[in-house]
Amino acid sequence: MSPPPTPDGPKVDEATLVRSSRKGDREAFGQLVSRYQGPVYRVVRGILADPAESEDVAQEVFLKAYASLAKFRGDSGFFTWLYRIAVNEALRRRKRRSITLAEELPEIEAPPREVPDEEGPTLATLERLLGRLSDEFRAIVVLRDIERMSYRDIAETLEVPIGTVESRLFRARQELRELWKKSKEAKHAL
Repeated sequence: MSPPPTPDGPKVDEATLVRSSRKGDREAFGQLVSRYQGPVYRVVRGILADPAESEDVAQEVFLKAYASLAKFRGDSGFFTWLYRIAVNEALRRRKRRSITLAEELPEIEAPPREVPDEEGPTLATLERLLGRLSDEFRAIVVLRDIERMSYRDIAETLEVPIGTVESRLFRARQELRELWKKSKEAKHAL
């Protein structure tokens, strides 16, 4: 997987930064954080849809990665390993949040939001629709359609076969289309 673009200046390769970080070089790890904080935040935000909570989880991802550097075997790229941590932490937080909300507000259902009368969904509508997908579908859509990861990299990140990535993505996109269609129909029924 190609790392995201970095600011101008001499670019130290990822493997060197990881080796230095494993030896306790905080500056090297800081460079990894700078390099990947945007992509990690986007993945977490795509799964959680809450900016403040996404920032908290993204920070937790880097703390966990730093604490777990000794466990990084290098079987995949550091970026893929970091994405795996990000997806797992975001899904864990999402599950915890769902359980807490269900316990606190079991009989309250959110009112339907207005959907603009247009050809495609707005970003807010897309986030709402993504929120209605299962965790496995949501993660796949975020990694492929928002982060533009390759099928191979998604398979490594989620630790599933490429065929599973392809089938989940197909089913997730179908479900999103159905949710969008129902959302438009509900708006027109008002």
